[in-house]
Amino acid sequence: MGRIRLLLVLTVLSLGLWTVFAKLVVPPVISDDLQNWDSVTTRWLLSGLGFLLIALVISSPAFGRRIVGEATPGSLGAIRMWTCLVLLLGTVWEDLPSIAMLPAEMRHPMGVTQYLYTLPIGFKRFVASEGGLRAFQWLTELLLFLGVVGWCTRLVIPLGALCACMFWGILRDYTFFWHQNLVPIYVMAVLAWTPCGDGWSVDRLWKVFRGRAVPDADRRSAVYGWSRYACWVVIALPYVAAGLSKLRYGGLLWWDATNMKSMLYQETLRMREFDWTLSLHLSAAPDIFFNLLGLFAVFGELFFGLVLFFPVARWIFPVIMGMTHIGILGLQRILFLDLILLQVVFFDFRRIRQAIGEKLAASQGRIQVLYDGLCPLCRRTVRLLARVDLFTRLDFVDFRRLNLTDYNRSYGLNLNPQDLEEQMHVMARGRAYRGFYAYRAIALALPVLWPLAPWFYLPGISSLGASLYDNIARNRLKLVRCDSDCVLQSSEESASADVARTNNPKRDFGYALAVSGLIFVLLSCWFHQIEFYPFTAMQMFSSVNTSGVITYQRVLAHRESGAIVPARFEDDIGVMARNARYNRVLRRCLGQYVDTCKKFLHAAASAHNKKAVPGEKVTKYEIQEWKWDHRSNPSDPHHGNLTKRLIFEIDAGREGSGKGRVM
Repeated sequence: MGRIRLLLVLTVLSLGLWTVFAKLVVPPVISDDLQNWDSVTTRWLLSGLGFLLIALVISSPAFGRRIVGEATPGSLGAIRMWTCLVLLLGTVWEDLPSIAMLPAEMRHPMGVTQYLYTLPIGFKRFVASEGGLRAFQWLTELLLFLGVVGWCTRLVIPLGALCACMFWGILRDYTFFWHQNLVPIYVMAVLAWTPCGDGWSVDRLWKVFRGRAVPDADRRSAVYGWSRYACWVVIALPYVAAGLSKLRYGGLLWWDATNMKSMLYQETLRMREFDWTLSLHLSAAPDIFFNLLGLFAVFGELFFGLVLFFPVARWIFPVIMGMTHIGILGLQRILFLDLILLQVVFFDFRRIRQAIGEKLAASQGRIQVLYDGLCPLCRRTVRLLARVDLFTRLDFVDFRRLNLTDYNRSYGLNLNPQDLEEQMHVMARGRAYRGFYAYRAIALALPVLWPLAPWFYLPGISSLGASLYDNIARNRLKLVRCDSDCVLQSSEESASADVARTNNPKRDFGYALAVSGLIFVLLSCWFHQIEFYPFTAMQMFSSVNTSGVITYQRVLAHRESGAIVPARFEDDIGVMARNARYNRVLRRCLGQYVDTCKKFLHAAASAHNKKAVPGEKVTKYEIQEWKWDHRSNPSDPHHGNLTKRLIFEIDAGREGSGKGRVM
């Protein structure tokens, strides 16, 4: 409360000083431009008041306690793993090196990447180099993979966020401002400032193996709660901005049936990587159906912000938006894979995990691991296995503290201290396994080892694994010397240190101000209609078309054999294989930028003809513009009339690199 009072005092003082400066000091100096100065002053003053108001609400103890809550290191680590995996999938799916095939005239920097082109670092040569782009894609994929496994997270996460931002920025420079894989970059940028490596990471396992104290995996704290909440903010507010943009530009007419049909039909008739036409089969559906589609979309986006305040909303609205994105894929053929997958971060799977563990324990029993408590390597290994035991399947027993006679009698075994000292033993389903075979039984119980488990059962692996294990077991005292790393803090000391580190009020207040800044920036982008990559007002499909008239392009490829088929730029230039990224340049073909269009078609023809068999090479492209009044003629089998056409001929003798002409 003392900090909140301090914030209020600073707010009053700031307003007073700014008012004196803006009204008494500046006006005499710029008397010729007072109107503009007043406008700027008012804008900045309102912005400052807005931030301070948000900070005042967010930093209150009640907000942190009731709304933000606490979280575990594992929940934040899981968000890191999932976000990096989402971006990794998107990055692997792309073909960044193929950008080198595109003409430089297609490049139109639309955000922070424009500064890279102006710096004397050879960035223009870089984006024109296939080898350089391939190396950069490999680097980005490597950093994202390391982010998934959590290796050197303090360095990898910010570098991964920076490379991902640059990676997707280059793609947009040559296409247009699309919104896929933008929100995951926001989340990664937030994670770069959080202790996201404290859970589900190689960093954590290495500390555990070395005997260093780590935060308790099941202990909740405010730091992880604030970090998780910041990730939720940068996911939820873009949805809210998208809904507000629809209301700003479309109003109540946005979900008008004619407008909805115009959007669905236009995206369906445009060239895309998917070829189904589901929307066109709904032309006979009543208008109320399309009204409900629009209302469902706007409702889901506008009220998605409730996930930031109510736990029950985190079970409802992510499902609604997941269904919305699946509907967009089916009806508009636009895949928002990243946003579909990101909905997972709002769910708490701990109870599900615990329930699965209890069910497995009831049906299959717990697995007992008998280890040597005097062996440093064994103790480190046990600590490591305990941290990756997702379903709590393992019970660790120091055989030196065990009454071996009673134990043998209870399980009908004949274990002796010498065997237990030489090799680890595992009791699973009434059977005893030792050495390599013990680890093979453990691998089946731990999800993190499931990828390795099938290899343990290949012919010859058992003998090799047993020999390797025996060699390590004989030299285990040489592999790990008992130094300061062997001594662990007691559980009480570790818990106290953890609580002191992660429940620091000063740190919580800093997180509250940081979250306030995030909210302020995201809302300001919408308010000021900013479209400067990676910042965006999320003005997706916010325009309104109630006339019922839509225009779209078709491209036909004329081949040597005389066949005329729809062109597939997706198959020729890899970077164009997603989201119809060539649509902007195709629209220029019928406008004033014909030369840029011709160079793109040259590049596409060259790429196609290099791998085409004789007779299948492209000799010319035919670009058509069609117009359809679906309101007046909804049953038109041709979906409109041809209004414009451009014929671009390819010089076959020069294999697609010849000179074209417009007809």
